[in-house]
Amino acid sequence: MSFSATLSSLPHLQVWAHYEEQPVEEVLPVPEEKERSASYKPVFVTEITDDLHFYVQDVETGTQLEKLMENMRNDISSHPPVEGSYAPRRGEFCIAKFVDGEWYRARVEKVESPAKVHVFYIDYGNREILPSTRLGTLPPAFSTRVLPAQATEYAFAFIQVPQDEDARTDAVDSVVRDIQNTQCLLNVEHLSASCPHVTLQFADSKGDVGLGLVKEGLVMVEVRKEKQFQKVITEYLNAQESAKSARLNLWRYGDFRADDADEFGYSR
Repeated sequence: MSFSATLSSLPHLQVWAHYEEQPVEEVLPVPEEKERSASYKPVFVTEITDDLHFYVQDVETGTQLEKLMENMRNDISSHPPVEGSYAPRRGEFCIAKFVDGEWYRARVEKVESPAKVHVFYIDYGNREILPSTRLGTLPPAFSTRVLPAQATEYAFAFIQVPQDEDARTDAVDSVVRDIQNTQCLLNVEHLSASCPHVTLQFADSKGDVGLGLVKEGLVMVEVRKEKQFQKVITEYLNAQESAKSARLNLWRYGDFRADDADEFGYSR
């Protein structure tokens, strides 16, 4: 993501100010050969990555994060870190001063030099390269033992992300416009080695975000064999056929030949 897009991915904490916690059904992965489970939970989308993964916060714990951040910043204001006293080490948690001048919880991912430290903002999902002078020790009272990292990574189920850079950028841009910094509904469909794959719905219309990408011809369908997914896969494939007929985006020149599919990183 661009730096400006990364900046916009940090929602104002006031988003939780009027939220009242409500019971939410537990989301479980779908067992083999069972009915598809659809237990959607409310989430807040904070970051979209260049490979079309995304990070969300659980709405039900949003007020806890707001309170922790407020208390942490008050503590830092009273006991500010001594500039340059922190020696970052890969893998450890810290506090990092973002471009907005506020402190956030982060994790050190890589140390190139004191001037170039790669950090991951654990409650929002975005990354930044900072000098060590803008980092400090995370006070124990605000550690992940007190409140776990709030940003969770997911990927869209039932779609294939194009490997072609321009095509992938079109899909990412569409998702950023539609859902970044908004509340959505999330259902875990299946697990993978990288992160859970989910369907995501708009909170107001209940429209399927991934299906919308297929309808616009921005992605192709990932056909899965599990019995419980056949109904939703059929819906996705029908949407893909409509996008082909309308020659939308990926289909602007008609259907892919086999070698075109390979070039774009798709399997037929």
